[in-house]
Amino acid sequence: MHRRFLSLIATAAALTALAGCGTGTAPPASGKASAAAKSLTIAISSDEGTLTPFTNQTGYPGNNLVKLLFDTLVVVQGDGVTPLLARELRTTDNKVFTMPLRQGVTWHDGKPLTAEDVAFSVDFYKKHMEGDSSIDLRPIENVTVSGDTVTMTLKAPDPEFPRRILADMAILPEHVWSSVAKVSEAGTDKAIGTGPYKLTKYDNARGYTLTANTSYPMGKAKADTVKIVVIPEESTQFAALRTGEVHMSTRIVPPQQLSALEKQPNIGVVKGTEFASTLLAFNTGRAPFDKPEVRRALAKAIDVTDLVKTALLGQGTPGNPGFIHADSPVKPDQLAPLYDVEAAKRELDALGARPGADGIRVLGGKPMSYELLVQSTSTDRLRSAELIRDMLKAVGVAVKVTALDPDSLDAKVWPDYDVSKGRNYDMSMWGWSAPVMLSSGSIAQLLASDPEDGSLNVVGFKNDKVDEIIRTLTSAPTMEGRTAAAKQLQAQIAEQLPFLTLYYRNGAYAFRKDVYSGWMWQNGSAALNKFSLVDFQLS
Repeated sequence: MHRRFLSLIATAAALTALAGCGTGTAPPASGKASAAAKSLTIAISSDEGTLTPFTNQTGYPGNNLVKLLFDTLVVVQGDGVTPLLARELRTTDNKVFTMPLRQGVTWHDGKPLTAEDVAFSVDFYKKHMEGDSSIDLRPIENVTVSGDTVTMTLKAPDPEFPRRILADMAILPEHVWSSVAKVSEAGTDKAIGTGPYKLTKYDNARGYTLTANTSYPMGKAKADTVKIVVIPEESTQFAALRTGEVHMSTRIVPPQQLSALEKQPNIGVVKGTEFASTLLAFNTGRAPFDKPEVRRALAKAIDVTDLVKTALLGQGTPGNPGFIHADSPVKPDQLAPLYDVEAAKRELDALGARPGADGIRVLGGKPMSYELLVQSTSTDRLRSAELIRDMLKAVGVAVKVTALDPDSLDAKVWPDYDVSKGRNYDMSMWGWSAPVMLSSGSIAQLLASDPEDGSLNVVGFKNDKVDEIIRTLTSAPTMEGRTAAAKQLQAQIAEQLPFLTLYYRNGAYAFRKDVYSGWMWQNGSAALNKFSLVDFQLS
């Protein structure tokens, strides 16, 4: 994601079939490489707040860092989920999930984890659905506790519940959070989890220091200390990697630098499939973007294959008009590309959008001249925005590209991460992180018209037919039913074009293999994940 969210299984076989996550590749370790380190320094691009489940600023790397401090009941591993705080996960109907907890787990302050903490967490999240990484627990009807066992009963069967919610919900200590009224202001004193690392130092300009939790019963941290430093500039981040000042960069390696970095003897690159999307978002509540005919015409003028070739130097996959990545466990249909410049011109003509004296079309008495917002910190999105501007100019539509820092752009597109607060833009470069692509329920949140159900609907899209499909999808008790409904939803995205999926970048993250070589790829979490930094013993 630019932003995260925002987000399987009754049997072991279903775990493999549905979760859709796997390992990528890392370079072979050199003789100097190490699978453990006294101290690691990781570069991030911006401050991630106080590292509580309510205060991180991005899905990646922010939510990934939070999950080093806080544990979930299960964790995504390879192509399935594995019990983490839970000893096991039992269900016979995808509606009632029973989880006995592991023994000997303590919070960072030494107090024991209890089943009551889990029940408290569910109730607390229900009352505080806010923040970039907010989680929707309304599907849970009730939670009961018996000794060290927690049972969650859903309002309706949900085969994606373990992957979509249990693997995402960071468990909170009741004795720490019960007094918190305003979660957006939670300080570092609330960053107390059961995770493999503890937050021991924070400076919003400089970064964080995490230290290994030596009492962690599920495994041993691979680094004694992890320092997280804030380096906003892309070039500075990779320069620091080359000199050894940092040991891993959380920025995707720019295509222009990939080959050169891979040739350096002390630098490795871990790669894998990126399900993160880059979109052209239309404000469907603002004319003329409220008309699907206009959105389709503009989309047909944009060559997504050329964006991948030019902006990404081929290091990516052109977007599917129906949003869903071809390798997603949601199993989309293959849809034909939209690009057709002559068709775009014909459709604009049919709408009555005739060129004015300056060559810019006029629609409804107004020039077709619009602003396109883009993150100033993203090289590939800046270049893509410029290419889109030129492509639309070729069909008589003028575009002004405006680069904003991420916070300023978010304030216009997704103010306070609350779609009910509206939006203030024409078009924007946007994107969602990998977890959104990995479950049909999360994809539905992109389009549902009710702000509570469509918490990711930053384009303000409303359509009765789409809402009906979403209701069918989210109520289907089996993955077969959800997959069928997701295909209908995908077809509606391609027809209505509330946004145009431009591309999915290839994942490539660079690190100093002479310092630490233990980085492991996980679809949905890239290289910065628990399995990269913990030697787990989960049997």
